[in-house]
Amino acid sequence: MYKQTINNISLQLVMQQPQVVINPSMSHTGVLSKNGDGFRFEEAVKQKRPRRNPKLYEGDYVSLVHRSDGKYACTLKYVRPKDEDYDHHDVAFKIYLELIDALQIIR
Repeated sequence: MYKQTINNISLQLVMQQPQVVINPSMSHTGVLSKNGDGFRFEEAVKQKRPRRNPKLYEGDYVSLVHRSDGKYACTLKYVRPKDEDYDHHDVAFKIYLELIDALQIIR
């Protein structure tokens, strides 16, 4: 990368938000252009990142997300026995019911 220092120039700074003090540790993205006897820097518009893999269903045991490649993914949350009366068949049935509810959303 070639770096050049130019002394005694006129720099016009166009920012998206009014700022009292420019923070030197913060980097800005934008366009630097030459105009007449000086330079002009225009800060680019800051865009929010689109939310990745939005959740379509959130249950006690199952969640369903829509991935960026167009596919749907069901994930099983951690299952921990809460007490000695923990019934595997009951938990499996609750997971089954949540999967049915989650898959209804895809239609």
